[in-house]
Amino acid sequence: MKLDSPYIKILSIAIPLLVVAMLFTYYYTQGHLPGAKRSAKATTVGYDNPIVISKGGTYSGNWESRNSEVAAVEIRTSEPVIIENSSIRGAGYLIKSWGHAANITVRHTKGYGLTPTPWIIYEKPRRFLIVNDFKHVVVENCYMENTAGIYIGDAYKGDSSPKNTIKIRFNKARNIDGRIYDGWYRSQFVQFNFRNSIQYAEIAWNEVINEPDKSLVEDNINLSNSRGTPASPIRIHNNYIQGAYPYPANSKDYSGGGIIADSWYEDGMGDPKEVATAYVKIHDNQTVNLGNYNYAIAGGNNIEIYDNRAVNAARFENGEKFRMWTQGLYGYDFYKKNSTFNNTFRNNVIGIMGQDGRNDNHYFPDGTVQERNNTFIEGEITKESERAEYQLWKTKLERNDIFLGPRITMPTSVSGKSVSSQ
Repeated sequence: MKLDSPYIKILSIAIPLLVVAMLFTYYYTQGHLPGAKRSAKATTVGYDNPIVISKGGTYSGNWESRNSEVAAVEIRTSEPVIIENSSIRGAGYLIKSWGHAANITVRHTKGYGLTPTPWIIYEKPRRFLIVNDFKHVVVENCYMENTAGIYIGDAYKGDSSPKNTIKIRFNKARNIDGRIYDGWYRSQFVQFNFRNSIQYAEIAWNEVINEPDKSLVEDNINLSNSRGTPASPIRIHNNYIQGAYPYPANSKDYSGGGIIADSWYEDGMGDPKEVATAYVKIHDNQTVNLGNYNYAIAGGNNIEIYDNRAVNAARFENGEKFRMWTQGLYGYDFYKKNSTFNNTFRNNVIGIMGQDGRNDNHYFPDGTVQERNNTFIEGEITKESERAEYQLWKTKLERNDIFLGPRITMPTSVSGKSVSSQ
């Protein structure tokens, strides 16, 4: 706590008052709960140093790391941890948990990417949250800007109940950015890349807006070898995704895009059919002004993609045309492992411009994906068409009484049961 003029006056009056002031200061910095500590020295006004959480509890505060090698918040426990009403900034990982069968809820929290610094051994993009070996992950009503999004791998270790699942809902993201020091790393708004089937998982009611030359997103949502169940498929629905560009944005080559089921494979992983992404429903999403594809299957089975919208004028705000490829839908066994089957694209509404006019050509070359009743929006798709799509999204939010992003003003104090500072 800053020692300002009122405390100087207290010191000049009497020692008893000094003792009272010291006790008050100690109580405040401990977060009003035994064992909750915050850094005595903040890296920036209003922000504390990085912390390590070693016990379950509820934590609120403002934390920052300007070193890409140090996470702003690291969680080293499998006990339930809630981070809420907080603001977190980082040059590398903002919130990290590795190897602890994590049970993490992040809500009503803001996250910001800072300028990356040099990394050692492996790249550390500015993930808002990165976990592996998890039981339960919830990210709701958060705001993230200039981060590398949410990464969930490598193994689901929950009990398949609703209390051991993934919920990513009601968030706002601006400029997913995979740029790191002296390079870039493939980054997404959400990446699933975990083994073992999960039930009740959901990515829903999120708004993601990427701006050209201010972002570098690969797939906005990517499911890699991540599986739901026949009774409880992974659901990706009612998301609004605007923007997917290379960097610089007027480049010709770009491999990212919208929402994709992916199923890469390496020897030793087991039967490809049992490893590939499976049991997924992707529906009622809106994608706008995306380079490359909008909705895709590059491998997997028992995947349904339906009742989505894709609108793309293939132009920037200044009227300049995209140089990269644009397409609505594609699906096939990209990895040729015979793990792609029983997949359907249906009842999607598509309006995509190419470099020289409409591009109404979907790509389903090998019969592993069926399509039916997908329709094309008539006429030229313009920037006004894209703006109308955003108004449609806002109307949908109002009609369903959905509020996005944090509801509560960020505090400056910390509360919790066990925080150790680095």
